[in-house]
Amino acid sequence: MVRWLLLLVFTLAPLIGFEVYSHARLRAEREAELGQEAMRLLDLIQTEQQRIVDDIEHILATLAEADIAGPTCQQTMERLRLRLPSYLTLGFADRSGAVLCSTDRRSVGTGSADQPQVHQALATGLFSVGEYVATEGPRRRVLPFALPYARSGDQGGDQGDSQDDGQGGGQSNESRPAVVTALLDLDWLRQYQARKPLPPNVTVLLADRAGTVLVRVPDLQGIVGQPLPERLGLLLSGAATATALTEGLDGVPRVTAYSPPGANGSGLAIAVGIDRGAALRTVDVAALWSWFPFLLILLFTLTGTAWAIGRLTRQRETERSLLKAVLEHLRAGVVVAEAPTGRVILHNSAAERLIGQPLGRIERVEDYPRSFTSSPDGSSELPLVRALRDGTVVRQEELRRDTPAGPITCLADAEPVRDPDDCITLAVVTLTDITERKAGEEALRRSETRFRELVENTPVMMWINRPDGGREYYNAAWRSYTGRSLEQGERWSYIHPADYPRLLDCRERGIAAGEPYGFDVRMQRHDGVYRWHVCRINPMRQNDQIIAWVGTAVDVHDSRMAREAAEQADRSKSRFLAAASHDLRQPMQSMFFFAEALHSHVHSPRGRDALAMLERGMETLKGLLDSLLDVSQLDAGVIEPRIEDIAVKPLLDDIGSAYAPVAAAKGLDLQVVNHHDLTVRSDRNLLGRMVRNLVENAIRYTERGVIRLECHPLDGHAGIQVRDTGIGISGEQMSWIFEEFYQVGNPERDRNQGLGLGLAIVQKLSALLGHPVEVRSELGKGSVFRISVPLGEAAESPNPPPRTRAPERGRLAVLIDDDAIVLMGLRSIFQDWGYDTIVASSTDEALERLRAAGRRPDVMVADYRLREHKVGTEAILKIRELTGEAVPAVLLTGDSGPDVMQEAERHGIGVMFKPVTARLLQEALTRQTGTAA
Repeated sequence: MVRWLLLLVFTLAPLIGFEVYSHARLRAEREAELGQEAMRLLDLIQTEQQRIVDDIEHILATLAEADIAGPTCQQTMERLRLRLPSYLTLGFADRSGAVLCSTDRRSVGTGSADQPQVHQALATGLFSVGEYVATEGPRRRVLPFALPYARSGDQGGDQGDSQDDGQGGGQSNESRPAVVTALLDLDWLRQYQARKPLPPNVTVLLADRAGTVLVRVPDLQGIVGQPLPERLGLLLSGAATATALTEGLDGVPRVTAYSPPGANGSGLAIAVGIDRGAALRTVDVAALWSWFPFLLILLFTLTGTAWAIGRLTRQRETERSLLKAVLEHLRAGVVVAEAPTGRVILHNSAAERLIGQPLGRIERVEDYPRSFTSSPDGSSELPLVRALRDGTVVRQEELRRDTPAGPITCLADAEPVRDPDDCITLAVVTLTDITERKAGEEALRRSETRFRELVENTPVMMWINRPDGGREYYNAAWRSYTGRSLEQGERWSYIHPADYPRLLDCRERGIAAGEPYGFDVRMQRHDGVYRWHVCRINPMRQNDQIIAWVGTAVDVHDSRMAREAAEQADRSKSRFLAAASHDLRQPMQSMFFFAEALHSHVHSPRGRDALAMLERGMETLKGLLDSLLDVSQLDAGVIEPRIEDIAVKPLLDDIGSAYAPVAAAKGLDLQVVNHHDLTVRSDRNLLGRMVRNLVENAIRYTERGVIRLECHPLDGHAGIQVRDTGIGISGEQMSWIFEEFYQVGNPERDRNQGLGLGLAIVQKLSALLGHPVEVRSELGKGSVFRISVPLGEAAESPNPPPRTRAPERGRLAVLIDDDAIVLMGLRSIFQDWGYDTIVASSTDEALERLRAAGRRPDVMVADYRLREHKVGTEAILKIRELTGEAVPAVLLTGDSGPDVMQEAERHGIGVMFKPVTARLLQEALTRQTGTAA
C-alpha cells in the first residue's frame, strides 16, 4: 500500500511544480499591470488637477491686469462674486498677507504674515501654490494661490513706494495690494474628484508640498488637514512620477503611482493607489481552482485505498456480529421459530423479559408459556403459536402480563414465513413494550378528569375549545352567569353586538398565530344586563401541538366603571384649571399694573413699605398660581414640547444671573460651573422650567453654604445638576418628594415655601421630554438633582441683544384688552413711562382711533383673547398692515399652549404669560424695540 502511495506522489509532483510556477508568474504579471493601470489613472488625475490650477492662474492673471484694486475694490469684488463659482474665493492682499478686499466679505482683514504662497509669489514674481489652510471666521478648509500684483505705474518697486510716502498722497508700501489671491474650497475639490468614475479598490490622494493631506477619495473621516505618515514621505520627494508598493492611509497595502510636487506644474503631491490584495485575489482564486483537481485526485486515491483495506478487514467481523447486535439493540422483543416443531432458533433478551421466562430451550409448540391474561379471543396463547400452527397473521394485538412490580403490556405482531410451495417454514413474532405508554395514557386520563373537575367547580367562568376554536366545554360558573348551556342558542349571542367584530378579529389572529390572546368584552348576564369582562385564552400544548384552548372571563365591570369615573373626574379637574387660566390671571394682571402705577403716588416710607409688602404677596400668589396651572396643563396634556438644538451655557448663565440676587438675599453663594460648550436636544422653555424649579427648591431648603449649577458630559448625554448644602432628604421621604403638594420640613404649610408643586412639575416635565431625573441626598448635608438630556448638534451662537438707547418722550403705544380694569392699569404704567397711549377693547376700535390720531405707533401691547372670538394677533397684524411697517408688539396671554407661541413666533411678536409684572413687561418691550421702555 505504501509503494502505491509513493508512486502516486511521484506521478503528481511535476504537475504540482508547474502549477506553483504558473501561479507565481501570473501574480508577477498582474502586479506589473497594476503599476501600469495606476500610472494611467495618475496621468488622468494629474492632467485634471493641472487644468484646475491653470484655470485659477488664468483668473488671477486676468484679475491682476484689471485696474480694480482701488477704493472701489470691495464693491467690484462683490459684483464679481455673483459670477464666480461658490468654491472659489478671490481677493487682494498686501505684503503681510492681510486681505484688503475679497469676494467673501467675511475674510477682509484676515490673514497672517506666515503665508508661503504670498512670500513665494513676491520673491519669484510668479504664480504660487500655497499650503493647506483652515480659514478663520466661517470654518473652511482651503488651498491658497497667489500671483504678484504690479500695475504699470508701480514699476518703481520700493523706490516708487518711498516717493509716494514722501508725497503723503498714496498708500503705504505695506497696505498697498501686493498679490492677487485665490482660495479653493477643498470640500468642493473632494466632491469633484469623487464624482469622477474610478475602478473598484482605487484611492486618490492629494497633498500639499508640506505633506498635509488635502483630498482623499474615498473619504476617510478626519484625515484632511493631517500630515502624511513617514511611510508616505516618498510622495513628496523626487522629480519624476514613479510607482511603489506602500501601505495606504487606511493601512491597506497598495500599488501606488505618485507624482511629487516637483514633478508636475500644480505644486501638489498626487498619488493613485490600487488595493494589491483585492487585485491579486482573482489570480489566487484561479490558482486555487487549478489546484483543486490535483488535490481531489490525491484525496480520492488515499481515501479509496484506506476504505478498501478497512472494508476487507471489517466485513467478516460485521457479518459475524450483525445479527446478534441488531437483535440485542432492539427495544422490541423478537422470536423466530421453525415449523412445524416450534423450536426457537433465534430470540433476544427483550423477548424473554416481556414473555417472562427463558426461551433458549423451547423445542416444541407445547413448551411455549401461557403467561398472558388477555387477548382478543380470551385465550392466553402466544400469537407465535397461532402463526406456526394455523398460519395466522397477527397485527398489533395487545397482550397483558401481571407481575409483582405491576402489569406489563405489549403489542404483538406475528406472521408465518412460507417457502415457494406455500408451506410454513418459519414464524416470526415481535413484541413492543407499551407499558409506559399505557401508564401515561392512564395518568393523562386521570389528569383530564381532575382538570375537568377543577374547571367545573372553579368560581371563575372558564371554557375549553377544540384546537380549531370550536366549542367543547363550558363550566358551571359560565352556565350559571349566562343562563345558557353548551348546546343552547347562538354561540356569540351573549356578546354585546358592538364588541363582537373586535372579539372575532382578535380570536382569529390568536388562533392563526397559535399564541395566547385576550380582549375586554361586554357579556350578557342571565338577567339581560351587559357587564364588562376581561377574557384571556391560552393554548394547551402536547408534544408542541395545540390540543385545546382554555379561556377565562373575569367580571371587571364595577372596577372599570369606577376607574372611568375617576379618570373623567381627573380630566374634568385638569380641563377646568386649564380653561380657567385666562380668568384667574386677568384680575391678578390688573393688580400688578395698578400696584406699579401706585409707585409714583406713594411717597411716605410707611406707604412704600406697605406697597412693597403688597407686591411681595402678589409675587407669591403669582408663583402659586403658575405652579397650579402648570400642573393642570401637564395633567390635561395640552403642552406639546418643541424639540430643538439648545446651547446649554447661555441657558444656565441666564438662570444663574436671574437667581443670584435671590440666593444672595439669603446669604447663599449661587455658582454656575460649566466648562463644556455642550448642545442638547430639548424644549428650551420646558428644560429651563425644570432647571429653575430645581434652583428654586435648592434656595428654599438651603440656609447657608453654596448652591452649584453644573453641566457635564456623560455617556452621550449632558448631565445638568443642581447641588446644594441644604437640609437634605431622608430615605423614607425620597419616594414622596415628587408627589404634588408634598414638602419636606414644612408641616405648618408656610406659603412662603410654595405649594410643594416644584418637584412635581419637574417630574411631569421629565416624563414629557424623556429626560430622566436622578436624586442623591444625605440628611443634614445637602442634595444633588441631575437631569440627563440627550446631546444634539452644535447650535449657532445667538445674535447679541440689540443695543438699547435712552427712552424718548412722546412715543405712542397702542394698548388693546377687552378687560377695562387691565386696560386702565396698562394705560397708567405706560403714561408713567412717558408714552402717549391709544386704548381700545377690540381690533376695529383700535384701528378707528389710530386713524383718527393720524400717528404711527411705536409699540403695541394686546391681550391674546378678545371678545367675539377675536385674538390679539389679528389686531397687531391689521395695525401693521395699516401703517405699512412691522411695529414692535407684545402679546399678553393666559394660555400657555404651543399654538400661541408658534403663531407669535411666526409673525415676530413677543409673548408674555399673565400675570406679568411691570418690570418683566418693560424688559420684553426693550427686547422688541431695542430701546429702554
